[in-house]
Amino acid sequence: MSARDEAKTMRPRDATANPANDAADSTAPPDERPWSPRIAALLFLAAGVAVLGWAFAIPEGTIDQDVGPRAFPLLVGVGLCVAASVAVVQAFRGSDPALTEQAREEARLTEWRPVAALLALLVCYLFALAPCGYWQSTAVLFTLVARVLGSRRILRDALIGLVLALAVYFLFDRLLGIHLPPGIVRLAF
Repeated sequence: MSARDEAKTMRPRDATANPANDAADSTAPPDERPWSPRIAALLFLAAGVAVLGWAFAIPEGTIDQDVGPRAFPLLVGVGLCVAASVAVVQAFRGSDPALTEQAREEARLTEWRPVAALLALLVCYLFALAPCGYWQSTAVLFTLVARVLGSRRILRDALIGLVLALAVYFLFDRLLGIHLPPGIVRLAF
């Protein structure tokens, strides 16, 4: 082999080369694949199993009912478990290197502060729901979520949140007979 041929074979790989075209890089070794999709898929499956467990804890309805109170939670739980099972299989099966790199880049670019703020707002909403009331808590939640997501028109957001919260409250509490927490300020009508 001449020095020129050796230089060609020893040349570093071009930085712009597509790893998807390289046969050696077609699948990443198991220890190099990211764990976050696996963890997310397993958490998703655990959530489906939890929903099924809670659904079976709901007492059955009366005998003359075709569809009891368990029906919808069971449907949601089964749907979650099926979707999560597919996600688990895909996460542990292996991945396309190009998609893995894209996922890493998206994770790097993700802005986590709004996600954390939304999670904190949901937790606060859960604790405020019973003492403050459904429509009051929901109107405030809507306004704050809009703010976290970038809206700067607080008055408009508060008005929309109030109208939507009251509409849902009247639909469930007054029309369907599903009572929601009335809270601090009780409605006269």
